[in-house]
Amino acid sequence: PTGRSFFLSSGINAEYGDHVIGFTNFDGRIWFRNFQITAEETGGLVEVGPRFCLWPIKVFSGSFCGEVIYENPEYKSPNQYRNEMKMEAANRYKIKAQKTAARQRQEREIIPKEDELDQIFHTITQDELNG
Repeated sequence: PTGRSFFLSSGINAEYGDHVIGFTNFDGRIWFRNFQITAEETGGLVEVGPRFCLWPIKVFSGSFCGEVIYENPEYKSPNQYRNEMKMEAANRYKIKAQKTAARQRQEREIIPKEDELDQIFHTITQDELNG
């Protein structure tokens, strides 16, 4: 997927000379990159940083209030994420408990057959000799 980009150019900065800040909308995030113009004739750019990105959650019409202009549909709050993780762990435990109960039920239903060969090696006890 391709993103949209645009650049802002400032005047002369004492530390870097001319520099350009790039904003790119890619992968649902806004990426910020800071470049220094190395040669104005050729338009060479060298990234000098810092580089960072923002992941917008909500954009309001006013400062921290007002009508919601944009809301990120992919965003999950930390509480929602933790709740989903707990539910997933609970489901794994429930499935494991059901399998264990089914295995125990099946083991109780199995009646071992009496082995005919058990009588071959029968040891005669003293009571059997006297009786």
